[in-house]
Amino acid sequence: MANINLENKDYVLLSLDAAFNQDDVQCVCSRLGIHRGKYWADPNLGSRLYLLKRSKDLTRNILLAKQYAEEALSDLVPERFDSIVVSAKQSERSRIDLIVDAVRLTGEIQKIMYFVPVGG
Repeated sequence: MANINLENKDYVLLSLDAAFNQDDVQCVCSRLGIHRGKYWADPNLGSRLYLLKRSKDLTRNILLAKQYAEEALSDLVPERFDSIVVSAKQSERSRIDLIVDAVRLTGEIQKIMYFVPVGG
């Protein structure tokens, strides 16, 4: 199986044994990467971050990206995570950086960096 490289959003191959372990980073990244309404089994799964790719590069998109990410990750909180806090900033043009602080049920804190392209 494979993991997702967060920098270029491409697969990194692993052995089959490692793929069957529960990996919270991959879960969060897949929720943010799936277009909302496109998954056949659950139309409420995924995020609306893909809408920002076609919008203009405005400062209001930082707030929209944060809201879209929180909406996509909201159903993970009671089952898989204790809490999820999303913050967003724009470090360079045409890109919004999301920082997801996920607290696992065991109390461990996982910081996940995810970027969203903005503007066509």
